[in-house]
Amino acid sequence: MALFKIYHHTRTGIARFNTTVLRKVVGLGALYSTGYGDVGSSIYYALGITTIYAGGASFLAIGAAGLFFIATVLSYAELSSAIPEGGGSSLFAQRAFGDGWAFFTGWALLLDYILTLSISAFSVGPYLGYFFPIFKTNPQVNVTFTGLLILVLVILNIVGLKESSWFSLMLAGFDVITQISLMTMGAFLLLNFNTIWHQFTLGTAPTWHNFLYGISIAMVAYTGIEAISQMAGEARNAEKLVPRAMFLTMGTTILLYSGISLVALSAMKPEILSTTWVNDPIAGIAHAMPHVGAFMAPWVSVLGATILTVAANAGLIGVSRLAYSMSNNLLISPLFHKTSVRYKTPMVSIGIFGTLAALIVAFFPYLDILADLYNYGAMLSFSMTHLALIKLRKKEPDLKRPFRVPLAIRVAGWEIPLPTVFGFMGTFGVYIMVLLFHKYGRIFGTVWMAGGIAYYLWFRRKESLPVMERVKITEIKEEYPEAKPHRHILVATSPTRPSEMLRDVLKVAKADGAKVTVITVLEIPLAIPLTAALPKEEAVARYTLDLCQAIGLEEDVLVDTILARGRAIGPVLNMQIRRLGADTVVINDTGSSLAAAVLGAIRRSSNTVLIWTFQIYSGAGLSRTPRPRLSGEEPIISPLPHIDPNPPVREESSPA
Repeated sequence: MALFKIYHHTRTGIARFNTTVLRKVVGLGALYSTGYGDVGSSIYYALGITTIYAGGASFLAIGAAGLFFIATVLSYAELSSAIPEGGGSSLFAQRAFGDGWAFFTGWALLLDYILTLSISAFSVGPYLGYFFPIFKTNPQVNVTFTGLLILVLVILNIVGLKESSWFSLMLAGFDVITQISLMTMGAFLLLNFNTIWHQFTLGTAPTWHNFLYGISIAMVAYTGIEAISQMAGEARNAEKLVPRAMFLTMGTTILLYSGISLVALSAMKPEILSTTWVNDPIAGIAHAMPHVGAFMAPWVSVLGATILTVAANAGLIGVSRLAYSMSNNLLISPLFHKTSVRYKTPMVSIGIFGTLAALIVAFFPYLDILADLYNYGAMLSFSMTHLALIKLRKKEPDLKRPFRVPLAIRVAGWEIPLPTVFGFMGTFGVYIMVLLFHKYGRIFGTVWMAGGIAYYLWFRRKESLPVMERVKITEIKEEYPEAKPHRHILVATSPTRPSEMLRDVLKVAKADGAKVTVITVLEIPLAIPLTAALPKEEAVARYTLDLCQAIGLEEDVLVDTILARGRAIGPVLNMQIRRLGADTVVINDTGSSLAAAVLGAIRRSSNTVLIWTFQIYSGAGLSRTPRPRLSGEEPIISPLPHIDPNPPVREESSPA
């Protein structure tokens, strides 16, 4: 295996400077508001699409899905408190199984976040339909509005939208108060258990197939718990606060979902809830509320649209944060790790995934189809979280776990918590139902995962990284002095051809925003005047300089040129260095006495300048690589990345 890794130049570890900039400032309120803002927003669309299939038994489907949600929250609470870092289920899978499964989980979770953005943005329009009915009557208008809303969110996040945690907490508080008010007033004014009980017959209306389908759809209401786990790396005292925030979110969510689903089925028949109010079920409850409906309906419409917009923005933030984390762990391209120079935001991630979310809505403008796609990624990531917990109980038994999932049994040396097993059976069972019953989820989700796996294999092979094993990343303290950007680079070239280093110099100049000047010097012998006519030599030199300018335009850098005359090249270069204020000089060190004289003249001058010299070896006339003298002698191969044996030589001259 070691020889295989050496042969393929596979890296097993990488060192990098510590770039952690997240501060531990997030408290319980911010964690709860983030979690409930993501989970709590789901009821604004999940109830309607669940009723499409579960009918009058939708409250039972939501309750059954809630049991799986409880088990999943317990697993997230243990792992997030034991590993208080950003990354969520992808990080847990990496710690337990290695990079291959971490990518698999993270790629599924990316789909989850993209669909969070799509579904939440798509559901804003129907709630605004109270004021603008065209959003409910014309689907194309709502699709266009959704695309514009996503575009606005993309622009705001690229520019750098700073969301106040107090505002999020206040908004979550208004949402909870509104839903409790609806549930309480509905309990007194609408709740009728007899009506609810006679609206369904399990096995007939709905059929068992549709009821199970409804459970799988109802899981969409509980998938936002990942948001809290993603913020564990920013939380104060994460070992205690993260589990508390998850349990508060869990309790609030299950209480409100159960109560509101009962009130909804008392307020209207399942046929109406699943058609007229399918995209805005909470607005339908407010509309049906006697005595206070005229007041509650517009309030719920505004609050629902606001909560869903915040949830859509949270999905965009989540997908860019997850892509950043995966890129940071070398699971996807470093492109997703880069931030814009001006705004310091992950512009590439935000732009790519925002565009993808808008395209998904354009091609699949139906909530039930979007929910199919949503559950595909969420159930995979949930299932991997349960498996990671069981694996880490075996792999890292001494890992500090401030919270532990209870009711564990020992089987052949494995410590297996029963709630985790129940959660895995439920979430993976729902994933199987998505594959069996949800056509769009099965097709699009599988294409997404297959495309992701193909990309991952290509990326890891290109970067010489192992496919399944975890790459050890060593973070070192950044004590190395920061490189100063180049301001003006002077490139000395031959009169007969451009410098071989010119393109490399231009790339450096483009990155640093430096100015580039190419100079060629016609060395005039003492036997003729310095101003003697040399038409042929000048024509060749000017053509060479024109070539240098053309190469510069190819590299998107404007190149200035100088054609000079002098008795010796060194003094001319010194004069131009001083005149231009150049801080870097590039010279071809041919090894000749002329090159040595030029370098010596610059070193003896009063200019402070960085000198880049380079040499080109053709290998002509050299002997072949010697063979081992002994038959059993083999060369020692170091498993380090390939290093060019002839890098450009950089040296800084001291003032003369």
